Amino acid sequence: MRKVLTQTDDKFKGFEAQNPLALSSEHPLVLPEGINANDKAWNLLYGAMVNGLNISPNNFQLIYPFTTWDWPIVPTGYTSAAQWDFCSSVPQYSATGEYTSAGTAFSDSYGTMLNVVSAATSDPKLKADIEQARNMLQLAANNYDTIYKQSVDAYQTETGGTNTPPYTEWLGTMGGRTWQVQLDSAFKNVQAQQDVYNQLLSETTTPGLKDAQDRLKNEDYYTKLQDPSLAAFPAVPGYSISMDSTTWLNKVQAGTGGSSGRIGFDNSQSEYDYKKTWAGGSASIRKVFWSVNVGGSWERIDEFASDDSLKVDITFKAWDQISIQAGRWYNGAFVTAIQDGPFIRGYQPYGGGSDKAVWGPDGIMSVQKVGMLVCYKPSFTITVSNSTFKSFSEKWDVSAGLRIGPFNFSGGGGSSSSGWKADSATNTFTGESTAETALIMGVNVNLINPQ
Repeated sequence: MRKVLTQTDDKFKGFEAQNPLALSSEHPLVLPEGINANDKAWNLLYGAMVNGLNISPNNFQLIYPFTTWDWPIVPTGYTSAAQWDFCSSVPQYSATGEYTSAGTAFSDSYGTMLNVVSAATSDPKLKADIEQARNMLQLAANNYDTIYKQSVDAYQTETGGTNTPPYTEWLGTMGGRTWQVQLDSAFKNVQAQQDVYNQLLSETTTPGLKDAQDRLKNEDYYTKLQDPSLAAFPAVPGYSISMDSTTWLNKVQAGTGGSSGRIGFDNSQSEYDYKKTWAGGSASIRKVFWSVNVGGSWERIDEFASDDSLKVDITFKAWDQISIQAGRWYNGAFVTAIQDGPFIRGYQPYGGGSDKAVWGPDGIMSVQKVGMLVCYKPSFTITVSNSTFKSFSEKWDVSAGLRIGPFNFSGGGGSSSSGWKADSATNTFTGESTAETALIMGVNVNLINPQ
């Protein structure tokens, strides 16, 4: 399946190729002084979640845009495209990061890392053969990468950057099918060149490298995509989650699952110090924090962002943390053992000079997604100034939904059945989501070989 997946956010360039020599990455920008109102809202929400839910900034990342957790239960050996895209994607190296289904796959960054581990040999002919095989792998990977980037551009254009449908699922549609044919053809060449390279590794003496490569290629640890339109697609590296969404919702509704929770912030607060987070900073965020659905279209709520009197309370009927685990194709023990190399020329563990980094913010492998924070039935209370209340009330009366950061509230101020209310005496807007699905609001990460 796809072996090269690339972040499309212009603040963060992902890993661009299966072959190490085609690799390019860029550290996300640290949030600058003079933070804008939109970034400040995301910042305050991050701090509110850390404090209100007692989660750790050492491994928590707030994601956007909102992501619905409604992946279907599928037979053993299968995974839905939406679940695979989410679980496999590498988080940005940022305290608040964009989720994009056309992002870098963790299995790809792992495979790239394996290909820059130096294959030890004293045989000059074998050494030359390995170098030649690596060059051929580079050419095949570069060709695949070019086609992949073009397909991502087509995907973003067709879906407007909404992640709906997920990229993998889109490849099975009329708009994506021609790209999938090209990707399959290019990837078969990548596989063929990888097989040649791997065969040569059997004659080298780097401890554990051949075994790690064999496990990554072992399709016993792979899964088929369950979606009918993707029936002919090759298997992909598998991931597992500790509980499916249906089981979790059943437990919540029975009163045996999740925990109640509350978070709150106001515009008068100082910003949360991102230096306290695992990433040490955060990229500027393009997605609008405050928006309202009017007439089927989402519009910014500029009044909220600029109102110094604004206070927000969000409560959950239930929230929880669900673990994500890579399959046996991933050898974490080898990753730890190879922390200091050896690596091929042009690569150092953490970079230096003109050499590229293998680990760390700019490295081939940086962050692994190991869990996700989910919630059900969030409700909100928004208190504003009198002028903001008056200016927003007209839109509130005809609204069909509200977005607060990653939280999507279906319902609406104009619906008598939604229970949403506006109180002019207290200048408050209140409501609860009417959606019966759960929402993913963040992820837990693991830093790969931190310095």
